[in-house]
Amino acid sequence: MFYIVDLSQDTSNVNYYLSNTLIDNIKRTIKNGKKVILYLNRRGFFSSFVCKDCSFLYKCKFCDVSLSVHNSPDRLLCHICGYQENISIKCKKCGSKNIDKVWVGTQQIENSLKSIFSDKLIYRFDVDNLKNKSLKEEALEKLNKADIIVWTKMITTGFDFYSVGLIWVVLLEQGLSIPRYDVEENLYLNIRQLIGRWERRGEDTNIILQTFISWNDIVESIWKGNYKDFFIKTLKERKMFNYPPFCDMVILEYRDGNKDKAEEFIKRLKNKLDILNVDKTFDIILFPETQKKHNSYYFNIVVKWQNVREFLDNIKIEIMRNSKLVVIFE
Repeated sequence: MFYIVDLSQDTSNVNYYLSNTLIDNIKRTIKNGKKVILYLNRRGFFSSFVCKDCSFLYKCKFCDVSLSVHNSPDRLLCHICGYQENISIKCKKCGSKNIDKVWVGTQQIENSLKSIFSDKLIYRFDVDNLKNKSLKEEALEKLNKADIIVWTKMITTGFDFYSVGLIWVVLLEQGLSIPRYDVEENLYLNIRQLIGRWERRGEDTNIILQTFISWNDIVESIWKGNYKDFFIKTLKERKMFNYPPFCDMVILEYRDGNKDKAEEFIKRLKNKLDILNVDKTFDIILFPETQKKHNSYYFNIVVKWQNVREFLDNIKIEIMRNSKLVVIFE
């Protein structure tokens, strides 16, 4: 069976993201001798901003992606074009004050489950369990013994399980906080793949999605599973917001251990592109904030429109000579 639980109407005192329905179903599933899998897209590092009364999700008006919550100063920011707006006190759609940021991690969920099911074997499985062959073998052994498994995106590929009585998507909209123009498509495909994997086995497995945005279009699309309608809707949105296949899109990513040096380079490159773009044919967007990964600072420029490859020939010297500058074609 396939259910949707509205977290604005059903949440436990134990954890904001664990509904009473979830806890009851976990108890029932374990009692019947079946495993429980809690799926969490941990890649959603940035918080989304939603209204818990009308399910309104704050999106960028230029990119059709979820705005992320940032502090210092408090604001909502698009991680594709840099558009930002102040955090609202009231919902822009219904006027409710019941709006908040939402995000949850696997460690938080694991700790809450252990406080409820202290006598059960709970195993949190993520990329750290796959660093080498021995860790993977150890992980597989623990997975087979576990009563409750807290899992990330890897659940959809590479591992087979039987006697699974319940699969639970902890926070559906967390997958929408990833700064990608195709984020809704990836979420749809990932969840539908998750559902289809157990439906094909013919096992009596309940699949339940938790969300604060139960009336959002993406939730309805996943619920109905009508790929044709979802595909047509997505193409219309890509055309409206000028995304591939209706344009070329390239990300120029510069990274350096020195933040000031990285910022100086990317701004200088942006200025050169702006000068070359005399007739304003191309959309050239400098992402205003950096991300730090692997002890390096990352700055991005997004270039969109037709014939972007030819346009980038103007900076081929910078591209060829600088190994810290990466060109990513979407």
